[in-house]
Amino acid sequence: MKLQSLLLAAALTLGGLPTVQANEPVSVNDLLNLVQQGQARDDQEFKQRMARFNQSKAEQDLMVADAQAERSRLEQLSVQKEQQFQQNETSIAEAQERLNNRLGSLKELFGVLQQVAGDTKAVFEGSVVSSELPGREQFLTDLIRVAGSSSSLPSIGQLERLWFEMQREMTFSGRIASYPAEVVLPSGETVAKPVIRVGGFNAVADGKYLNWDLETGRLVELDKQPAGRYTGPINDLAAATGTELTAFWIDPARGQLLKIMGQSPELGDRVDQGGVVGYVILALGVFGIFLAVWRMIVLYSEAGKIRKQMANETPDENNALGRVMAVFNANKKADTETLELHLGEAIAAEIPRLTKGIGWIKIISVVAPLLGLLGTVTGMIDVFETMSLFGTGDPKLMAGGISQALVTTVQGLVAAIPCVFLHTLTNNRSRELIMILEERATGILARQSEQQTSQTKAA
Repeated sequence: MKLQSLLLAAALTLGGLPTVQANEPVSVNDLLNLVQQGQARDDQEFKQRMARFNQSKAEQDLMVADAQAERSRLEQLSVQKEQQFQQNETSIAEAQERLNNRLGSLKELFGVLQQVAGDTKAVFEGSVVSSELPGREQFLTDLIRVAGSSSSLPSIGQLERLWFEMQREMTFSGRIASYPAEVVLPSGETVAKPVIRVGGFNAVADGKYLNWDLETGRLVELDKQPAGRYTGPINDLAAATGTELTAFWIDPARGQLLKIMGQSPELGDRVDQGGVVGYVILALGVFGIFLAVWRMIVLYSEAGKIRKQMANETPDENNALGRVMAVFNANKKADTETLELHLGEAIAAEIPRLTKGIGWIKIISVVAPLLGLLGTVTGMIDVFETMSLFGTGDPKLMAGGISQALVTTVQGLVAAIPCVFLHTLTNNRSRELIMILEERATGILARQSEQQTSQTKAA
């Protein structure tokens, strides 16, 4: 039984035997019949597969034959096309030669036309007039393409329009026009504004200069406007009517000078370039000027009081001369030598009041240029350090550093020059007042000496 079960399992595994219940008993004869039936069925399936294979091979042979026939046909067609291509090339060359012969001098004319159209297109692209007349460049692009083509010729209408566009550019370049246009703000926002165009030079809007951008073909508001004396006449131009004449600044370089002016540092930028040393210099200069102005006011006030005192014999201690005269009145009975000492002491006491603060003005006038020189030297050290790091390949970088270093020298001179001038004025004024006191004291001594001499002779 065990052997029969193994043979039955092998038969079932080798395939295709009829299904037999595992629990049914199978004899040797039944097993033989089952194996014979399975072998017969396998032979039949093999024959069917062979038949299908042979049929498929015949179909593949037929497809190969069809492909070979198609290849032969395409090779013949390629030969025909190559012959036709050579014939077409020959025909085109002959036609081109006939066209060149017929064109004659017109070919040179079309070359000149193409060049003129190209130059005119470049002018239009860089002209601020294009903000008022947009889209002119497309016509010139088409005209250049047609003039350079060998299969088409420019029409009379295109030639006339080229002349018209050139004439219109010249006409509009001599006008002051107002029209709405899109303006790109420094923030990047595009806003429609009423624009005033002054010939082919400048365009302005809302009191600010505009620049024509070649890349975007739009009016762009300058990031940094020039000084107020240049932007001031813009509002006058906008308010002008009729034939009224108005002064206005124009840029003959078509915006380049405005860009340079915008890049130039203003007064505040120059002050910032001086750094800490520059601010110290300016603080000293302002202090010196205020000190000098204050001393000039005090001295002129004192001079007025002294002039009043000179006209009055009664001493007023509200002024220097009055205080000196008060000393004389207090020591009238003293001898000449003693009176001279008292008057000298009184004048010596008035000198510090008259010369107060003048020495500081002189010190500031001397120290300010020295501080400026100090700032310049330190700035030049920074410039040479930058040159050692980045080389000397960029002259603009070097020039900018040197210019920034020299700012402190300028600030020192700006602070020193008025201080020197004011020191001279205040010093001379104080010396004049001191000389008046000395002169009056000398006169008092002379009169006192004469009185004492006359009294001695009388006695």
